[in-house]
This record gives sequence, C-alpha cells and structure tokens, in this order.
Amino acid sequence: MKKLLMINWSLLAVMLFLTVSGCGSKDGDDDMNPADTNKSGYFLSAKVDGKLVEFKTETLLSVEIGSAIPNVYNLSLSGGRQVSNQSALEEVITILLTETTPITEKSYSGLVPFETGFKGVLLGYALEAEEKAYITDVNDPNVNLQITEIKPTFVKGKFSGVVKEFLSGETKTITEGEFFLPRRN
Repeated sequence: MKKLLMINWSLLAVMLFLTVSGCGSKDGDDDMNPADTNKSGYFLSAKVDGKLVEFKTETLLSVEIGSAIPNVYNLSLSGGRQVSNQSALEEVITILLTETTPITEKSYSGLVPFETGFKGVLLGYALEAEEKAYITDVNDPNVNLQITEIKPTFVKGKFSGVVKEFLSGETKTITEGEFFLPRRN
C-alpha cells in the first residue's frame, strides 16, 4: 500500500510538472479573464462536482503527442487559469495518456501498470484555493478520454472521471469535459 501511495505521488508530481512546463510563457498582453482572451477558439472545459470550469487563455492551453521511449506513446494535455498578476496557477486540469500503440482518434479508459509505469489515462485537477491536488486513483481508475480529432495544429476530444486527494481521501467528479487545444509539438 505504501509503495502504491508513493507511485501515486510520483505520478502527481510528474503531472503537475508537465502542466506548469507545458503552459508556455506569459506575456503582458494576456489578461487574467479567460472570457476576454478567447480569440483563437481554443478551450478546455468541464464540470467539477457540478460546477462549470472553463479555460480559454491560449497561452495556458496545450497538448503534446510524442514518444520518448520505443513503443511507448504519450499524450499530455492541460488547461489552467493564472492567479492575477502572478505566475502561479489558480486552477488546472491535466490529462496524461500513455499507450503501447500510437495514439489515434478513439476512446481510452482505465489505468494499468506495465513495465515503464502506467498505461492508460491519468486525470488530474488542482485548485490553489483548496491547496489540494486530485489525481486518478490507480486502485480504482474511473477515467475516460475520447480523442475525436487529431490534426498537426490541434487536438479535440472529451473526458470524464473521478479524481482523489490522497491525504484526505476526498474525491471530485469531473463530467462533461471537452477540449479543443493547440498542439505544442
């Protein structure tokens, strides 16, 4: 059990690192109100415990698809909102997909161990005001990702799942997730 908890925390650390590093640089032209910056049409939205969460600031939206290890394919996507006049993220949703076949336009679910970590979908959610980070429970991976379109400049899809904060055991249910994100690679 302790080993599994350490694996969960390691996955969370990697997820949050990828989210922060994948957000791009922040220039002075983007304001903190996502509704005012949606000129590109890119977005990530979902209901978190029934409350609508939307991210529309293009510099804080991204998706990357690649393969750093032979026969292991990854998709990393994230959307976030910045704390006003700071570089910290106020709220973020991240999804990591790891597969042993190329990532295509189809549905993915679950999370299972394999030789280089976990294969499947890992969903994460963090809200700075709560000072908590939630992630897919590897013991009960209730998570779905549907990739509906992959193009050289963007990826579209839908997602849902239950995420857990491991210190308190508190969970959040994410429903009606949808994204249209710019590819960063």
